[in-house]
Order: sequence, then C-alpha cells, then structure tokens
Amino acid sequence: MKDTLKYIIIASLFGIIVGKYTFNQYEKETIKTMKEDKYVYLLQYGVYKDENVMKENTKNLKSFLFFLDDKGYHVLIGITKNKKISQKIVDSCDVLTNIYIKRVKIDNEEFIGILDQYDSLISETNEKEIIVNAQKQILSKYEELVLSNE
Repeated sequence: MKDTLKYIIIASLFGIIVGKYTFNQYEKETIKTMKEDKYVYLLQYGVYKDENVMKENTKNLKSFLFFLDDKGYHVLIGITKNKKISQKIVDSCDVLTNIYIKRVKIDNEEFIGILDQYDSLISETNEKEIIVNAQKQILSKYEELVLSNE
C-alpha cells in the first residue's frame, strides 16, 4: 500500500511539472503568434507630391487606393499578411514599376479577420481577375476600417 501511494504521488508531481512546462511553452507561442498576426504588408505603388501627377500615373491601374499624409499621396495596390502572396498581387496588376512593400502593424481585429479570408482566397488561385477583385475589396475595407479610424 505504501509503495502504491508513493508511485501515485511521484506520478502526480511529474504530471504537474510536465503540464506546467507545456502550458508555459504554449502560452509563449500564443503570445508571439498573436503579436505577429497584426502585421501586414502594404504594397505601395508610389508617393506623389501632386494630386494631378498621382492621377496621371495611376490611370492604368485596375485597382488602387490613395491616402494623403504629410509626405504626399500614397498609392496602394494591395495589402496582404503573407509576403509570398504579395508577388501574386503585383503580377495581377500588370505594373511595370517597382512596388515598395512596407510592413506595418494594424490593430483593427475586424480588418485582420477580413484580410485573412481574402489571403486564403488569393493563395488558392492564380486568376488575375479574382486577385484584382479581392484586392479591391481589401483596399475598400482598409479605407473604411483602418484609415477612417486613424
């Protein structure tokens, strides 16, 4: 009886130690993943000081969004959380200029959720029209949910 009780106590202590270690590892990984999850890649076509020049240079783009700040008119052709998908987006736009990819943190959970869904769709296809339409929606949601709240 004493031996059985001793084995139960040893097994319980071992279970508690292993469980605590596993939980701590999971918690660290979850926090890391959650922090990384808020970063997105903005695919910037250019920054222009003059609105007319910006309009002239973007007239052949199928889809884009621009916003004004103290540096000028920023033109975005896409947004993604996955850097590999960014090349698909650039290819679908048929742009001949270099695209600047900027990594930024976005705290809007609703936008991040929508972006996850569209990234999943884009990763499954190579059809330019689907990618362009998905980016139109993403850019519209970015303007609505992120830019309008800044």
